[in-house]
Amino acid sequence: MNAIILAAGLGSRFKEWTKTKHKALLPINGVPNLESTIRYLNKAKIYEIYIVTGHLAEQFEYLTEKFPGVKLIYNEMYKEYNSIYSFKLALPYFEDSFVIDADTILLENIFLNQKIEKSTYFTVIRGRQGEEWCPKIDINEKVIDIMITDEGIPSLSGISYWKKSDCKIIKSNFLNYLQPEKLKNNKLYWDNIPLDLLVALSITVSQLKKNAIDEMDNQDDYLRVLKSIS
Repeated sequence: MNAIILAAGLGSRFKEWTKTKHKALLPINGVPNLESTIRYLNKAKIYEIYIVTGHLAEQFEYLTEKFPGVKLIYNEMYKEYNSIYSFKLALPYFEDSFVIDADTILLENIFLNQKIEKSTYFTVIRGRQGEEWCPKIDINEKVIDIMITDEGIPSLSGISYWKKSDCKIIKSNFLNYLQPEKLKNNKLYWDNIPLDLLVALSITVSQLKKNAIDEMDNQDDYLRVLKSIS
């Protein structure tokens, strides 16, 4: 089992803050957020961790010395292309994998005591308003659709787990998404690929406690999280 962390983005919604500091390394409880995520993974005996970097890539280099299992993958097209290209660079390692968005904030170690039998979207009910990606499941708890809605129902948390069999299906279809017009579309994410393949994949959901996880999309999010844990 390994983990792939996507951390190439510019973090432009943080405005001037992320011109000199990558948003994934902003401190939570005095520790760079991404470093806390790595520590949680290590405590769950997940040491093989691949971080796809781009913007301010040099700021991540210390992690390879601090955590021997961390490997950095540099995305030279981080300004031009969306996260589909970042994920393409990590495809050789995509099997039996957690996939984590770097702006996900873990306030508890959700990797411990997980009995994962299927590919899993970890979901959370968010306390803020706004549209989110919300999986819909059938009577067998298989994800059959993902709706973009502001209904306040469980939404994707930024963390998922993928079994080898589903990784193989996604990898075999990945070439279809590498055309420049798709890579340059800022409304597309790597998540759109499994969304298109839901019929062929076997994905379930696991809902996390609201206070176990958060995210920081912008300055207001970050300040809200800091206030909530102070």
